Order: sequence, then C-alpha cells, then structure tokens
Amino acid sequence: MKFIKTLNESVFLDPQQNFAPKTVVSEIRRDPLTGQVSRVFPFRQLTLHRHDWTPFVEESKQKFCPFCPDVMEKVTPKFPPEISAEGRIKVGEAVAIPNLNPYEKHAAVVIMSVNHYIPMEEIDVGMMTDSFRAGLTYLQKTAAADPEGARYGSINWNYMPYAGGSLIHPHLQVLAGAEPCTYDKKLINASTAYYQTHNRSYWMDLIEAEKNIGERYIGQTGRAYWLSSFAPRHVGDVIGIIPGKQTIDDFTDEDLSDLAAGLKRVIDYYNRSNIVSFNAALYLADRKDTGFTAHVRIVGRFTIFPLVGSDITHMQIMHDDPWTVILPETVAAELKEHF
Repeated sequence: MKFIKTLNESVFLDPQQNFAPKTVVSEIRRDPLTGQVSRVFPFRQLTLHRHDWTPFVEESKQKFCPFCPDVMEKVTPKFPPEISAEGRIKVGEAVAIPNLNPYEKHAAVVIMSVNHYIPMEEIDVGMMTDSFRAGLTYLQKTAAADPEGARYGSINWNYMPYAGGSLIHPHLQVLAGAEPCTYDKKLINASTAYYQTHNRSYWMDLIEAEKNIGERYIGQTGRAYWLSSFAPRHVGDVIGIIPGKQTIDDFTDEDLSDLAAGLKRVIDYYNRSNIVSFNAALYLADRKDTGFTAHVRIVGRFTIFPLVGSDITHMQIMHDDPWTVILPETVAAELKEHF
C-alpha cells in the first residue's frame, strides 16, 4: 500500500511583502489503487460562505414539481410489469420511478421523501436507508429482467444545485448498464489486478493501513469503516466501506443503515463547515469482479464566491485531475470526534 505524495514549491515576488520572494507549497498525490493524480493546493484565504437556500426553495415551490405527493401518482411514469407489477417501487416514503431522461439503458429516480425540501440538518438515517433500498430493489429487478444489459449499476445523489441537482425535491439517480461508468471501471479493474497480484483485497488492506497510520482513518458506524481519501476527488472526500459486500444482492437493511449512519455524520460535518451541497455514490460490481468491495463515497460541493462561481474547473473537466483546497488529514481530524 503506497501513499505517494510529491511536494511542489512555487516562488513568486509578493506585492504584499514589498515584492520579497515568497514560497507556496502544493501537493500532487496519487490514488493508491488507480494511480490517478489528485492535487491539493492552498487557495488564498479560503472562506466558504453560508448559503441561504430559502429564496431558491420558496421560488421552487411556486413552480411545478413532479415529485410532490399531490401530483406524483398522476404525472410520473411507471415501470413495465417485469420490473414492478405495481408500476413503482416503494420503501417507506421512498418511491422509485423510471427516469424520463435516461442516460443509461436502465435509469430510475428514487424520490426520497414526500417533503419538497429537506435541509442538510434534517437528512436522517431512515430516509437514506429506505431510499438506498428502493434503488437496490430496482437494480435487482432490472438485472433479473435483463441480465446482460443491467450487469453494472450504481446509486447516485446530487444534493442541491451546486452538485448538479436539477430539482430541489430530494432524489437519487440509479443507473444500470452492460458496462460500468468510466471511473467505476478503473476501480473494478484495479481492484482485480491488486487481488491477482497480492492474493488480498485492496479494500481490506486500505482499511488496515489507514488505521495503522491514523491520519485519515475516521471511525466506524456498525460494520462500515470510514476514511478520508488520501487522493481526494474533491473537497471533503470521504469513503465508507463494508467488507465483504460487492454486488446489488449483498446488502442487508442493517448494512444500508450502517452506511446511512456514517453519511449522516459526514453531511452534518459539511453543514457545520458551510459546504452546502454534495455528491454521493454507491459503487457496485458484478460477482465475477474478484477483489472489488462495494463502497459509498461522498464529496462536498460549494461555490467559491457568494452566489457565483463554481468549484469545478478545467482541471476536472478537461484533465480529469481532481483537486481540493482542504487537506484530507484535516477532514479526518475534524470528523473523528463525531464518529
């Protein structure tokens, strides 16, 4: 297990210090599994602004929302009978429905709650557990109906507009196709290669290594282990791993509750840190993908300036080099006390 980090020193003449030479240090880190580069750099005097979603939420309530309970049954599509005899998949308040704008062969949306807006502090374990179960049930039914065309699935969450959420009403995006997404495929292939080389699971070795180092290991919620990613994909990148889980059929409700309990703690941390939006994903694989362990990953999203600007730049979009402005070790230290 190699945690490779390169420190770069940049020198410029600082106008705030009468143009005296000043050295600024940035880091290039490589993901221990995939080798992907991640950049960690100081972003001036970073201040994350507290964003008040109230005006945006109130405006959205004046518009048509297909996920609200007074219209949902009438205006949202239904699954064909081979997926659901009732047309929709319901678990508690969570309801899985077909995605009207699919970007994979099989695509569903899980409406997570009857409430149009749920502030970060009100996101609860039960809502997340039921929503993930509805998403997994959809993936199981789709795989049974189309084993080759729905071999690889994932469950994804865009919370609020900074994360790409198109609707305020909380919902998950569930995908299934014949091939995994690009990054998912990197994870699966690298996990298999690691297992074939070492005859051990990368994910178990990662947990053990991070526990021994102590800098990025956060804690446990039930059977789920939580780590701050050494080479983050974005700010506040946290990974939750349940050993022994790999496919859509492996998760018990208790497993999902353990993952939701950890996510709740991370989301509360984001809320305290003025990280007001986030993306999350549950990565899954096929049974044949030896060495892979299913896991959840969550990253914060924010705006660099109040109301304008984006935290996604040319580095991610054009070069696929993730970056963060908060050290993973800082994230872990601040989160540990809440686990």
